[in-house]
Amino acid sequence: MYKTKPTCDCEMPARDPLRVLVLNGTLKHAPDISNTEELTDLVLEAMGTHVPIHADVVRLADREIPVGLNFRESENDDWPEIVGLLKAADVVLFATPIWWGGRSSLMQRAIERLDALDEEYHASGRSALYNKVAGIVITGSEDGALSTMGSIMMVLTWMGFTLPPECAAYWVGEVGFPPSEDRGKRLRNHASQNMAKNLARNLCYYAELLKEHPLVPGGDRLEPIHAREPEMTANIL
Repeated sequence: MYKTKPTCDCEMPARDPLRVLVLNGTLKHAPDISNTEELTDLVLEAMGTHVPIHADVVRLADREIPVGLNFRESENDDWPEIVGLLKAADVVLFATPIWWGGRSSLMQRAIERLDALDEEYHASGRSALYNKVAGIVITGSEDGALSTMGSIMMVLTWMGFTLPPECAAYWVGEVGFPPSEDRGKRLRNHASQNMAKNLARNLCYYAELLKEHPLVPGGDRLEPIHAREPEMTANIL
């Protein structure tokens, strides 16, 4: 059983602006309210209290992402554009509802399409996902958060992402209650709110550490990034 942890600020290694990419695997199309999106927004809001952030939010249900393992699968494939955002990001949030005990089909699709980057890693010895910090956001109407979280963590760490402590936030409703009633309960749930705040703090801390001290296998050490930019705001795709 998860016990609610206190939330405390900490001194950041730096205050460089961070680029954040959110991959939202909700099955709902915009503008429908997404529980997953709202919990993710709490994380983004909390991150912005620590460092300036620029967030690109991709609702996968509204994008064209064909089945496949290649970088581009069709002329109207949106995945290459998403990969561009992924490579530019310092932090990536994988946000998914639970469907039948596991991550959504759209989150599974995105993970499968990451295989093209994994093939680059095999060929070059350097993952394009190194020095990127990943977090996980999960919502659902019944149980399954912990197993879904664990299966996503396994994929992310083997692909090269850095997972900080307390790298997830979740909300799971009660069995037998209508999902339409979950939203009000989630908004009042202090455990989920505290998880979101601690996740946000740890994402910022480790992202700033990696910007100052990047991991560069097989190459010269990169110079720390000290450039300061004005605070940036969210960009919804």
